[in-house]
Amino acid sequence: MRVLFDGTAPVAYGQIYVTSRELPNMEMAFAGQVNGLCGAGYAGALFLMTGTHTGQVHLRIEAHDGEPSAATEEWEEVVEASFRPRDAAVELVPWGEGSLALLPLIPEDQDTRRLPAYRVRYCATGMDAGSDPFGGHDPDELDDGDYTYMERRPDRYLLCLWPEDSEFDDPSDAVTRTDAILRQTSRAAAYWHGWAAGLPPAPTLWEQVEAEQLRRLERERRDEEYRRRDELRRWGGRLPTERLRQVRGNIQGLVLLDRDLVDGVAAADAATQRQIAIWAARRALTLAGIADVDWMTPAWTALDRGVPLPAEFADPGALWRRVLGEPPVTFSIVSLRPAGHGPADPLVAALDAPVNPVAMALPALVAAGESDPLQAALEALWAAVSTYAARRNEFLADVRRAFPVIEIDRAEGHLA
Repeated sequence: MRVLFDGTAPVAYGQIYVTSRELPNMEMAFAGQVNGLCGAGYAGALFLMTGTHTGQVHLRIEAHDGEPSAATEEWEEVVEASFRPRDAAVELVPWGEGSLALLPLIPEDQDTRRLPAYRVRYCATGMDAGSDPFGGHDPDELDDGDYTYMERRPDRYLLCLWPEDSEFDDPSDAVTRTDAILRQTSRAAAYWHGWAAGLPPAPTLWEQVEAEQLRRLERERRDEEYRRRDELRRWGGRLPTERLRQVRGNIQGLVLLDRDLVDGVAAADAATQRQIAIWAARRALTLAGIADVDWMTPAWTALDRGVPLPAEFADPGALWRRVLGEPPVTFSIVSLRPAGHGPADPLVAALDAPVNPVAMALPALVAAGESDPLQAALEALWAAVSTYAARRNEFLADVRRAFPVIEIDRAEGHLA
């Protein structure tokens, strides 16, 4: 016999736990049992009841190699149940606190890979006295500020564990037995036994599996609904085609600003998309006043021929330095608006703000050279929209006039 714990243990709400992992649910621990003192129905855990509601009780926990002799007469309450731990060492855990003690059920020098099923015997004495908040002490005889009655509780407890018998060599194959009330004396124990007997039957293993499957399916359904709603939000209230989903790059601003334009460009053929990209880049750089500078000629030539941009045109920062003769400047913008008083439409407010047209236009040139024609068109359009800023509606109307093939027939849901 090994003593795993012998000392005072704090209890609250008349309960303390022995658990492999998570804390047990009270009703699940006792459902289907006749005893209401030692709940073993929650997998991998024991739910132990005490007479003391809040205070320090004495508890001894013993591990035996086989069934110990019957409980002596000093123990007024004796119950038994079967327990399947999930680990070779379990923990003694008070209510609302961390682990009080580690309880190694199997000695370190023994094989811990095959865990046996255990029979547990929970013994108690003095439960009725423990149910008294003052533990039998006369409150009139206690000094103000004297709370020692919470530490000198009259009820005591003993928990014994031993492996269940197995017909095979593997101890984990042992068949567990139903719980039993071997001795009952106190009104407190009778109350908890009656409470346990009134609980609905414990769910069968199949019912537990089925319930978990239903919970999993509901979680998956809710997760999928969240993803769908989040995608609707990000795509302006209309789910994208799979082709649009595959597009990388900075296109979400254009999606939220003009979703019909995005769908029209996505439905066009690759050649039209490439033409739109080059056209948008030219419009943006023209507005910025740099489309026709001499050193831009190789870039336009490459785009018109459908070949990659020369290396010196692939970096917006390098282009900025070449245009302005200095590196780009990064600004931090701090809003002075009170919290909760931002613009009604942040995207529109950002586009209406003053911009540096060169800084906004240069990404359009780089975007037009992207290998994916749809990404090239959408990114170049967004860069041009950012360049036009407050005049963006003028630009968007010009796009539709220049490329009528992208106009969406809203009534029919296809290209006009």
